[in-house]
Amino acid sequence: MLGLLQAQTVLAADYIVLPVFGSQPDTGVQLGVAAIWESEPVADSYAVNLFLLGTENRQAMGSVGLRIPGVVSGRRDYFEAEIHASYFPNEFFGYRATFLEDGAGYDEETLRFRLAWSYPLDSRWRVGVGGIAAVSEVEFDDPQDPLLDDVAWTEGGRLFGLEGSLTRDSRDSMSWPTMGTWARTEATVARDDDSETFAWASQSAAVYYQIPADVILALGGQVQAATDNTPFLYMPTLTGSQWMRGLRDGQYRHQTTVATQLEARLPLSPRFAATTFVHTGQVASNPGRWWDEDWKSGGGVGLRYSISNERRQNIRVDMGWVDGRGGLVINFGEAF
Repeated sequence: MLGLLQAQTVLAADYIVLPVFGSQPDTGVQLGVAAIWESEPVADSYAVNLFLLGTENRQAMGSVGLRIPGVVSGRRDYFEAEIHASYFPNEFFGYRATFLEDGAGYDEETLRFRLAWSYPLDSRWRVGVGGIAAVSEVEFDDPQDPLLDDVAWTEGGRLFGLEGSLTRDSRDSMSWPTMGTWARTEATVARDDDSETFAWASQSAAVYYQIPADVILALGGQVQAATDNTPFLYMPTLTGSQWMRGLRDGQYRHQTTVATQLEARLPLSPRFAATTFVHTGQVASNPGRWWDEDWKSGGGVGLRYSISNERRQNIRVDMGWVDGRGGLVINFGEAF
C-alpha cells in the first residue's frame, strides 16, 4: 500500500520520494522509504537511488546506488556503484516443500559492494563488466530440518567476484515498450575465504507486442544455474520482485531455476496504467528435475504511476500470488 507519493521537476531532472508500507506473512508489517533521482529518461543518465526497509519481525535492509554516464568514452557508456546491507531472518521453503507448508528458518546478515561499467557496442548490443565484494553470515535455526536434505549451502564468509554481461535491446522504449525484444546473458565467477572458486549465470529474455485498445502484451522469462559449491546466498532464487511477484527472494533456492510470465499492460491516462499477469516457476538441482514436483504458479494485478507527464517513468505497485499466498511489490520501473 502506498502511504505518500511526491514527484517534482527540478532543472529538467525528476526525483521522487516514496514512503511505503505493506505486509507479508514472513515479515509482518513493512515500513520503508524509496527514492530515486534521474537526469534523463534513459538507462545511461545520471541517477541516484535509495531504498530502506524495516519489518515488524525485526528484519531490515537498505541500499544506495549511483549511476554516472560517459565515464570513459562518452558514447552512452555508464558506471554504476551500489552498497547493500541487510539483516533478514527469513523462511526457506526448499525444493521438496509446497509453498503453503512452514519453511525452515534462517538468519542472514550481508554487506555487499558492487562496481560495474556498461558500454554500447552498437545501437542494440551492450557489454558490461564489474566486480563484487561481500561479507555475509547465514545460520539455519534447525540445520537438520528435512527441507535442507539436498541443501548444503549454509555458510557465509567473505566473497570477491568478477561479473560480465551481454545485452541485446530492440525495444522502442525502455520504460514502457510497445514492441521489440530484450535479452541478457550474465555470469559471475567468485572466490571465498578458503580460495574455493564457484560461479553462477543467468539468461533472461522478453518480447513485447501491442494489440488493439493500446494494450501491450509482454512475455518474459529467466533461466539460472550455479555450480554446486556456490554459497547459499548466491544460489539462484525465484526473484519475487521480477519473475515471481509476491514471492520473497530467497524462499526458494537451488542450483537451477526457471521462471516465466505473461503480462497485459493497459494505459489508463498519461500518468496511470493497469496491469495483470500470470507466472510460473521451478527450482531444482538440475533442469531434468524441474518436472519432479509441482511448479510454483500464480498471478496478480498492478497499478502504474508515471512521475512525468512528458514520459512514462513508472512506479509500480503489484499484488502477486504464488501458490495461494500473496505479497506486495513496490518498485521503480517495470518487472521486465
